[in-house]
Amino acid sequence: MPDLLLELFSEEIPARMQAKAADDLRRMVTDKLVAEGLVYEGAKAFATPRRLALTVHGIPARQPDLKTERRGPKMGAPDAAVQGFLKATGLKSLDEAKIQRDPKGDFYIALIEKPGRDAIDVLAEILPVIIRTFPWPKSMRWGARSGKPGSLNWVRPLHAITATFGLETEEPDVVKFAVDGIEAGQTTYGHRFLAPAAINVRRFEDYEAKLLDAKVVLDPERRKDAILTDAKQLAFAQGFDLVEDQNLLDEVAGLVEWPVVLMGSFEEEFLATPAEVIRATIRNNQKCFVVSDAKTGKLANKFILVANI
Repeated sequence: MPDLLLELFSEEIPARMQAKAADDLRRMVTDKLVAEGLVYEGAKAFATPRRLALTVHGIPARQPDLKTERRGPKMGAPDAAVQGFLKATGLKSLDEAKIQRDPKGDFYIALIEKPGRDAIDVLAEILPVIIRTFPWPKSMRWGARSGKPGSLNWVRPLHAITATFGLETEEPDVVKFAVDGIEAGQTTYGHRFLAPAAINVRRFEDYEAKLLDAKVVLDPERRKDAILTDAKQLAFAQGFDLVEDQNLLDEVAGLVEWPVVLMGSFEEEFLATPAEVIRATIRNNQKCFVVSDAKTGKLANKFILVANI
């Protein structure tokens, strides 16, 4: 069955908002798919400082046909009631209705068949609504359209939308829709400085691999693992132990797309300041990790930073 690739490419998304935004995107899209009768096999969302991405696999190519029964007026009801029933159900005459026996009387029943639509058409209808109603805690408007009624609110200026749908064995189709003049397509962009050129993508595996070549690690868990491993190794090589901080690790992984771990230092006389003050200052103001001497366990006049280049 076909898969969906969706990416919303923007200016920097605050690190504290990324995890929830990725989960909101996954939840909103999959809930709407299920409500439309398109039960999928799996979904996963990702966030970097400049993009939200979602892959949903195993989506049926078409909605199932729906067959419903609608109860109408009693036999012998006034003509106005009968005509209203025929108009509401699309029946040409009562000859097309069934009769349902009931202790309260015999009622007309209409059998209504609604053919399912292609999934790509359903996606083209629901995705713009999801983007426009996305629950950012803070959002903004920008550009020439910002003064017009109904202009898009987004956390930061939205620049591009990637949306493809198709089987793994075939060239996917673009889900055709536009939001505030931004048309969905197959184009995204790599790292802002190291690989800023446009990238043409097809499906998720292709998308993730091309982003990696363009110096973007899409999965935040991979960024966290890389930062933690490199930070520990760098500290160990210099005779120090990394003072681990999970909350800080979560935050700095949301500040970079291509994490590069470096070590800096500060004047040794500042070690006269209480260790917790130094650590809080470096953590909260510089978003850096502190290290301790491997032999004594005391705070060292070194710190580890995570750059995006």
